[in-house]
Amino acid sequence: MSSNDISVLKEIRGGEKRVILLPDGVARLTEHGYKVDVEDGAGVLSGYSNADYEAAGARIVDTRSAWTNSRLVLKYKAPDPTEYTFFRGDMHLASFMHAEGNLTLTEAMKASGMSAYALEFFETGRGDFPVPVSDNEISGKLAILMAAYHLQSHMGGRGVLLSSISGAPKPEVVVIGYGNAGGAAAHLAAAMGANVTVFGTRWDGLRRFQANAPGNIQCHVNEPELFEEKVLNADLVVGAILISTHDTPVMLPEDMVRRMKKGAVIVDVTCGYGSGYMPTFDRLTTHDAPFYERFGVLHCKIDAMPASVPVTAAHATNANIWRYIRSLADHVLRGEEDMTSQRGCLLSNGRIVHPELDRHIEMAAG
Repeated sequence: MSSNDISVLKEIRGGEKRVILLPDGVARLTEHGYKVDVEDGAGVLSGYSNADYEAAGARIVDTRSAWTNSRLVLKYKAPDPTEYTFFRGDMHLASFMHAEGNLTLTEAMKASGMSAYALEFFETGRGDFPVPVSDNEISGKLAILMAAYHLQSHMGGRGVLLSSISGAPKPEVVVIGYGNAGGAAAHLAAAMGANVTVFGTRWDGLRRFQANAPGNIQCHVNEPELFEEKVLNADLVVGAILISTHDTPVMLPEDMVRRMKKGAVIVDVTCGYGSGYMPTFDRLTTHDAPFYERFGVLHCKIDAMPASVPVTAAHATNANIWRYIRSLADHVLRGEEDMTSQRGCLLSNGRIVHPELDRHIEMAAG
């Protein structure tokens, strides 16, 4: 039976160095009256020692205690299969879960009778998803930085500098989507001097985005002929729609990719499931091997792209997330209503309650 309030876990997946809360975030919880356990070494790779967490009012504990002492358990990413043995019926687990793409995880959580919350699905009454904002912005900017390096000829790219240079044509960038990730990608590419074309599906949203964009960003509703024209002229295409899955309509078909400039780059920031809107992506890539070539075009699709900058990512997330974690704790531990976190609830006492998770299970079964 759990004896404490909240636990902060250390990440164990390969390459993952972030931690869900930094010491000042933990201090916000302890000042609010919660007892917090932090797993030994949880913040070291993000730049914080056990002593820093102790100074914030936390207790440092071993792995098993971190999983079993508290009712509310916090992680950055979804649990590794080796951690499923810690699942239990009175646990409330919150992380950037992405369980709709991991049915094995879903079944393990369901069998345990636990409750689970996907931080990426926390939703305000206005329809905003406020928690993953910083990670999305980092992903959008990293898409531009990584593409800029790989556009060099010795990396297999076109030999184009993703910046304006007097006497040379400006590079051409297409960004699909104008949310946190797409917007960050578009603005950074524009700041570097590229001509940027942003495509979306809603003109009202595009108009608002255009109003705050520099002159070298042009926004268009996604019309097939114009989209094809811009993609075939692009040095870089960044895909940053909100979600891509088995039933998302294809936007960048194989035939179009075959006709793109040789050495052009495509970065899929969305990292959805199934063939999605960019079917020439048949695999995820990694930070160690970020790109592969298909039809003469470099492809990059790294899940958890911000993991390569854990110090920046942990600070940015912590500055935003602590208030949502505190409200979740108030709901789980004190019975207070919090609709934002409840909209992100995937399972309640082992029962699936989120429609997106149900939808993916039905697609997998069909």
